[in-house]
Amino acid sequence: MYRPAIAGTEKIVIANRLIDGVVIFVGPGPSWVTDILDAAVFEDGPALDQALEFGAAEIEARRILDPYAVDVTIEDGRPVPMRLREQIRVVGPSVDYGEEERRWLDRDPDLAAAE
Repeated sequence: MYRPAIAGTEKIVIANRLIDGVVIFVGPGPSWVTDILDAAVFEDGPALDQALEFGAAEIEARRILDPYAVDVTIEDGRPVPMRLREQIRVVGPSVDYGEEERRWLDRDPDLAAAE
C-alpha cells in the first residue's frame, strides 16, 4: 500500500509511463529516466515541489500515471527505496516476459506514440 514520504528524508519521484507501464523516475531537467541511478535525489523543499509539479503536468499531458515522492537512503552512491513496495518496483516486473514482450517494453516511446 502507498504511504506518503516522511519529512526530512531524501527522496526520488517515481511514476509509471502511461504508454507501457514502465516504472520511471524524475531525472535532471526535469525529465523522465528509466534507471534509478539516473534519478534526481531531492530533499524537502522547492526542488521536490517542482519535481512533483512536473509530474502533475505530465499527468495532464497523459504521459504518466501516479507520480509520488519515495523515501530513499543512499547506499554506495545509489538511491535505494526504504519501503518494500518501491524496492520491488525499481527491480522491474515480478513476472518473466517473453522475448517479444521485452522488445516491446524496451522500444523507444517516441516511436510507439507514432504507432
